[in-house]
Amino acid sequence: MIELSEAAAIAIHAMVFLSRNGTTPQPLKQIAAVTDVSDNHLSKVLQKLVKAGFIESVKGPKGGYVIREEMRSATLMSIYEAIDGEWKPRHCLFSGPRRTPCCCAMRPMLDSINKTFYDYMTGHTIDRV
Repeated sequence: MIELSEAAAIAIHAMVFLSRNGTTPQPLKQIAAVTDVSDNHLSKVLQKLVKAGFIESVKGPKGGYVIREEMRSATLMSIYEAIDGEWKPRHCLFSGPRRTPCCCAMRPMLDSINKTFYDYMTGHTIDRV
């Protein structure tokens, strides 16, 4: 129903962690330990966040990753979309194209779930989770 990749979940949790740790760069291993994910997977996610402008990579022995100040108020949806692309709500449980218009018996439930997800993701920011 709601498609949230593991990478997007990692990105959101890493951003919250970085936001709570101020301006002190956090080493990859520390973030991996807190989020309980592999260094390799986390590294790929963090590089996407760097490329998208959410965080900065700090080189050196006291280096690591730090959230950009202006991104502390980023919505959860903006992080999700930086990793998974534009969010598209699903209105039917069938996958793939349908030959006839769907009158899905589950549509009211799916619409409710989509609205709840959208409202939460756009209404919450990294610094207010």
